[in-house]
Amino acid sequence: MATNKKELVRGLKYELGALPLLLFSPIIITIGYKAIKLQNNYLWLIVGIIMAITAIILGFMGIKIILDALFDKKK
Repeated sequence: MATNKKELVRGLKYELGALPLLLFSPIIITIGYKAIKLQNNYLWLIVGIIMAITAIILGFMGIKIILDALFDKKK
């Protein structure tokens, strides 16, 4: 049961791509709520929510790829 290193690296890249989105999306959402309160502007809130959804999707895809690489699942 060998580890597929190419797939493992690919999964880690997905996780590293999700990390900044995971960190910055709550900040952007907070800025969005303050922008709604002050200027009635929804742009920052929409961008933050899209970033959060993207972070969740990339995170799940990365975990799936890493688990497939570790347990050598054939397609």
